[in-house]
Amino acid sequence: MAVFLDASYFLAFYDKNDVHHERALLLSMKLDANEYGQSITSDYIFDETVSVALRKFGKENAQALGKQILGTVFIVQCDRHLFDASLEKFNSSKEPFSFTDCVSQAIFSFTDCVSQAIMDLIQIKYIVTFDKLFEKLDVEIIK
Repeated sequence: MAVFLDASYFLAFYDKNDVHHERALLLSMKLDANEYGQSITSDYIFDETVSVALRKFGKENAQALGKQILGTVFIVQCDRHLFDASLEKFNSSKEPFSFTDCVSQAIFSFTDCVSQAIMDLIQIKYIVTFDKLFEKLDVEIIK
């Protein structure tokens, strides 16, 4: 059993001012106890998390968060097979006709498609995220 960790979780965990911070702290205890199995993320999520942390909190804090992730979470590296599967998911999603359509439809970023491809490949049934877009997938959202 495994659980995929999204950037929204990492950032909420780190940011004391985030609306989801307290929930992320509670979830971290469950994750530390392996309640959902091995914690997994991707190199794309690591990049997204550290890049956002750099802009929001500065380099030293972004480095600290990155080090914490590297020390506690298994990171799946995107190889060519995974990249191609992600690109297929990305290319098959519908283009919205307007911003309103974008909000109402599940328009996933390429990084989100990488996350989906990993969850499909490894058959991960759980994701820790505060991103409502993932409600469109056939996975259990832990929040």
